Amino acid sequence: MSDRDIKGISRIIFHIEFILDYMKGINSSEEFNQNQLFVDAVVFNLSQIGEISRYRISSSLKDSAINILWHEMYGFRNRIIHDYDQINMNVVYDTVKEDLPNLLAQFINLKKCN
Repeated sequence: MSDRDIKGISRIIFHIEFILDYMKGINSSEEFNQNQLFVDAVVFNLSQIGEISRYRISSSLKDSAINILWHEMYGFRNRIIHDYDQINMNVVYDTVKEDLPNLLAQFINLKKCN
């Protein structure tokens, strides 16, 4: 794994941990949707994860780490950036609560293995 890959993975971990930290006190999608500060912070960090997954991780690493949904992360970023007004924040909330803890574990394991 290259230094660039290690830095990219570290940045993704950093952004996921920020999101999960922000969401500790949020217990429902309604509560999430009512706090624009949380929404903006989470959406920004999700967009950063997508950007890093596309441009800061080598193709060889992505090809070897097939369990990570690289394309979906960047696709989610595109939806956030280009269709922000059309984003269903309940989907964002569900993604954060249901998918990010597992994604964090995947990236931590990826970083340890290489």
